[in-house]
Amino acid sequence: MATHQATPARDNRTLLLKLSLLACVMFVFAWGLIPVYDALCRVTGLGKLLQPDVVSATPAATLAAPIVLTFDATVQPGLPWQVRPLVSTLKARPGEFVRVDYEITNASNRRVIGQAIPRYLPAAAAEYVKKLDCFCFAQQVFEPGQTKRFPVVFVVDKSVPAGIDSITLAYTIFDVPGRS
Repeated sequence: MATHQATPARDNRTLLLKLSLLACVMFVFAWGLIPVYDALCRVTGLGKLLQPDVVSATPAATLAAPIVLTFDATVQPGLPWQVRPLVSTLKARPGEFVRVDYEITNASNRRVIGQAIPRYLPAAAAEYVKKLDCFCFAQQVFEPGQTKRFPVVFVVDKSVPAGIDSITLAYTIFDVPGRS
């Protein structure tokens, strides 16, 4: 009975073939996740985070008690941006349109691209803040030393529960890797 002796060259070719096949399968899997993720976002509404909300025409703000609105921003560690709201707090009634400007400066000597992600406190308030214009809807490109102002325009929905008497709208700014 003859035994088959594997040679190192044959073993290397077999290993290379298996690893190449594994890399191809991983690549196809990663690209296949994109339409699955898009479908998941459409079904669950997760993708609406970075899109303007739709607000129906409303009469003047209601006589409900004003809500204290606080504005904040943080930057991912290592991202050379300075981000600040030009107003830190204000009061607005549900149904009243609010505009707050944020000022962003690229404090580095290189071109930087970033993306802002909004966060609401309390988290339950998120469904009642309807943003119409926001720098978080798109990636922002900054040249070295450049400063820009961006408006955030929103309305607090009139159906906000009475227990929510203050809302913090905070942004976290992240670097968009590979795009700078």
